Amino acid sequence: MVAELQESITSHPDWPPVMPWREFADWCRAEPGVVQGWIERGYLPTVKFGKHRMVNVAALIDHLKEGEL
Repeated sequence: MVAELQESITSHPDWPPVMPWREFADWCRAEPGVVQGWIERGYLPTVKFGKHRMVNVAALIDHLKEGEL
């Protein structure tokens, strides 16, 4: 799964630097509850804007390129 996610993310350089976590779940074809669990466990880098939790896609790409996940 990580290799597929890495390929999907790095092959689309036009993705926004952050995206709502539910959209991220759709994008990587994971159940929203799974992505929410990844966020709660700290597996995904996130930022919070007001009440909205966003996945930091730019940081995730950097982590994937460095092989940190």
